[in-house]
Amino acid sequence: MNYSQDPEIEAASSLVVAALKEFYEQGDKSTKNPYEGMSYIASVVLKNLVGVKVILWKVKDQNRQFHWWCETKDGEVIDLTSKQYSLNNIGVPSSGMAARLKEQGRRTGFATQKKKEEHVMAIIEEIKQK
Repeated sequence: MNYSQDPEIEAASSLVVAALKEFYEQGDKSTKNPYEGMSYIASVVLKNLVGVKVILWKVKDQNRQFHWWCETKDGEVIDLTSKQYSLNNIGVPSSGMAARLKEQGRRTGFATQKKKEEHVMAIIEEIKQK
């Protein structure tokens, strides 16, 4: 799948998605798919990998939960967890009407999120070593 026109962002996006799938396989599988509930982690990890090339954004979804994604400075949307919606035939919050209500996101200080972020980053390092 193509995530970005920028080769660095594309490569990093592919790594993040592979790491999300591995994280899901290692976990308790309490969600329907590897993308569900992981938008913040995926977006922050992508930001870790490509830095200022992307900006974090968030908006509340149909369940009033924040959905996170990244955009380039040119407005290219990189939503690595959009499948959590499209697999369930639900509109993706990072596009369409919902995206007009977006707010710029900032990293949270929640320890559980930080722990997941670190775990996904570790998985990426393992993938790079292969």
